[in-house]
Amino acid sequence: NHEDIPNMLGRVLSGTKYGVRQTRGKFGLGSKMALIWSKQTTGLPISIRSAQPNQSFVSEYELDIDIEKNEPNIHKEAK
Repeated sequence: NHEDIPNMLGRVLSGTKYGVRQTRGKFGLGSKMALIWSKQTTGLPISIRSAQPNQSFVSEYELDIDIEKNEPNIHKEAK
């Protein structure tokens, strides 16, 4: 879903008192780690393009992650 992309990539779950842990999901951990690495090394957001088969549009985002708050920062969004 178009609206889910920022949270799938811009939020990393970690151990909590409830034992929730990040596991490989739709995008895996690699894309989240690339987003964090980009933020830490360049400070620049990354561009994401995603589409599903038989979908009439391409989802486009430019985002980075607020490492302190563990939330995505959306700079651009297009559908």
